[in-house]
Amino acid sequence: MMKALLKGCIASLLVVLASPSLAEDYQHTGEKYPPVLFVTNIENQSFKDKLVSYGAFQKIDAESVGLPIGVRVLKGRRTKSDGTQFSTLMLSATTLGLIPVVSNTEFKVRYEVFVLGRSIAEFNYQTDSTEANSLWAGQPGSRPNKPSEDLFMEYTLSQFLNELKDHKEVQELFAEYHEYFPVKK
Repeated sequence: MMKALLKGCIASLLVVLASPSLAEDYQHTGEKYPPVLFVTNIENQSFKDKLVSYGAFQKIDAESVGLPIGVRVLKGRRTKSDGTQFSTLMLSATTLGLIPVVSNTEFKVRYEVFVLGRSIAEFNYQTDSTEANSLWAGQPGSRPNKPSEDLFMEYTLSQFLNELKDHKEVQELFAEYHEYFPVKK
């Protein structure tokens, strides 16, 4: 039953992602953005590989701490305090765990562009979901990402790059960088 529920959630997410008005895939045009220090708490290497595949930046490197411009990508999950979890927890406890504990969660991905440690632009994306777990399942925050959350993270990459190309302050910073450090052809 849980697999069927998961497949249904993924299918509905794919329908949303396939909508042309919501998911405009990014195509980089013009000069590549400057090299950036890449800082993230996302362990999945395919996420960084997908960002690199867009070809927007000259270099994306987690080791080049001397670069003046950086991109920080953080993911996070939190359980909403809306009473759902408490009421289902009490119901589950009275049935010795036969009824699952239901909780509403937020999954967020935040992109931040910074210069010399100072943030100049922030882009936030969020999706909500409902989880049903056994009373005996342990800590809800310790689980790995759901497949729908991994898809959502990949989806936000294109959104981020589309919003980045329209962000005036960031584009002025990139133009100034290219003025002092022109790309050799």
